[in-house]
Amino acid sequence: MSLINQMLQDLDARRASLENGAGATQEIRSLPPQRKPSPLSGLMLATVIALLCGAGLWWWSAAPASRSASAPSTAPMHPAPPASAPASPAPVSAVDPPPSSTPTAPVQETPTAASSETPGPGLERPAAASPSQPASSEAAKAASAPSAEQALPMRKEAPKPRSPERRESGLRVETALRAVPASAGTAGEDDARIEKKARLSTPRERAENEYRRAIAMVNQGRVQEALAVLRGALSEEPAHTASRLALFELLVEQRRLDEAQALMQESLTRNPLQPQLAAKLARLQLERDDAGGAEATLSHAAAAAADNAEFRAFRAAVLQRLTFHRDAVREYQAALRLAPRAGVWWMGLGISLEAEGKAGEAREAFQRARATGALTPELTVFVEQRLRQLQ
Repeated sequence: MSLINQMLQDLDARRASLENGAGATQEIRSLPPQRKPSPLSGLMLATVIALLCGAGLWWWSAAPASRSASAPSTAPMHPAPPASAPASPAPVSAVDPPPSSTPTAPVQETPTAASSETPGPGLERPAAASPSQPASSEAAKAASAPSAEQALPMRKEAPKPRSPERRESGLRVETALRAVPASAGTAGEDDARIEKKARLSTPRERAENEYRRAIAMVNQGRVQEALAVLRGALSEEPAHTASRLALFELLVEQRRLDEAQALMQESLTRNPLQPQLAAKLARLQLERDDAGGAEATLSHAAAAAADNAEFRAFRAAVLQRLTFHRDAVREYQAALRLAPRAGVWWMGLGISLEAEGKAGEAREAFQRARATGALTPELTVFVEQRLRQLQ
């Protein structure tokens, strides 16, 4: 009996254990199969990420001045929810703000609002998401999409208070206003240069410049070049006396007497009232034994040399050489009234007076010549001889 009782007890204990195991088995529930993300949703997520990153980089490079203020706005542009792919066309079209927008109060408030809404669902979902909450994930997706759509239109309207076109136009106006004085000054300088060039381009001044060049060449021994330059000066201004006299002297020095005489006659034919040129030509004519031609040359210019003592004394000597002593006395007396200390002229007056038979006046003229002390030793000897003969 005891053995049978023992076996019955063992069977009861085994049945009780089996019943307990069946109840535990009934309490264990199998987990639902894990949902694998479809490849299409992953591709759409990557596309949204690329578009958002590209838009953020373009906006960042287009507005360098607003980097410090726009830094928070780039935070919500990371991939928020996986299911925001259907709403991707709207954000892409909305992220088209003007290229260069200066950060203002509306622009700074927009990233703050976006960061307060979008990071919540975007950052908390990976930790909170589980296969057992599909309904809550769909609600989070629906909540995150409107927040992004609300933030992006605000960013588009933010740059309106200060448009870049007005700022650039203002800069152009300021630049133009600053350029006005400079352009006016430049125009004034150009006008001054043009006026100065016009003044310096007159024939008289061109001839003067050529004359100075020729004198410099003569000092350097470049006589032939100086002759050509002087002829060029006379072609610019035929009445340039200094150039004509310089050319005349160079021609006489080279014994080109015909050219020198023709040069002076050309000028005196055009204007005979030039005492200086007439005296030069008359000396050349005397050197070539043409006293009559010299007197004719001087007589044409005499009207312009009434107060020229040198000219009148020279003409008196030419008249004396032609034995026109009466005219010579008249010219000597006129010259001595202008320069009474000229001893040679007193001597010439004495010679013509003696030739006219006026011994007393001639002796007085010789005495005045000796008294000046301006005679050379040879002339002093000559005057002494004439005085002894007139005693």
